[in-house]
Amino acid sequence: MKHREHNRKTANTRATHATPAPIATHRPDGRRWRLLALLILVFAVFPAGFALLPLITRHKLLRLATAKPDLPAAPDRRPAWQIGMLRPDGLRIIPSGRSDASHVLDPAQFSDKDVRHSYWVATQIPAVLNKLYCWCGCENRGVHRSNLQCFEDKMAVDCAVCQGTAEIAWQMTQSGVRDAGKIQAAVDLKWAPKA
Repeated sequence: MKHREHNRKTANTRATHATPAPIATHRPDGRRWRLLALLILVFAVFPAGFALLPLITRHKLLRLATAKPDLPAAPDRRPAWQIGMLRPDGLRIIPSGRSDASHVLDPAQFSDKDVRHSYWVATQIPAVLNKLYCWCGCENRGVHRSNLQCFEDKMAVDCAVCQGTAEIAWQMTQSGVRDAGKIQAAVDLKWAPKA
């Protein structure tokens, strides 16, 4: 027991005579501040921004809806370009897909000489026919992309417009016309609806 008291006394004297340990102040370093700022940003600012977004857009929409028109010039009322509308290059479609005769039906399978000739023409000038709008209306229904595709199935068998478009293109290419815009203009004169 004496031994315990002696140990306590020496410990007390040491504690009173020893220099006090410096009080450690805990300051976060730069990384911790950045992490804290990032957490505040993620958990406070972003959700607040998302919550206020509908109010901000509604305010802008209300302002636009109630604003008095102050337009000096009338807006352009021309419709956006659609298939069949004349483009600056003279064409009525944007050529796409195949421009070769690899899918044109074999002309020999047709007994009618005019049909056989039309399908033969499609095998001779497929790139030209791929640029031409066919006024039969198959393009507007989403069935075909150009006059060439009318010959990739049996559409042209009973269609005078499909056959006539190919024949105009054939005659003009044989006379040296290579501009598909000029060929389309001739097709339009023959087959386009008259206003």
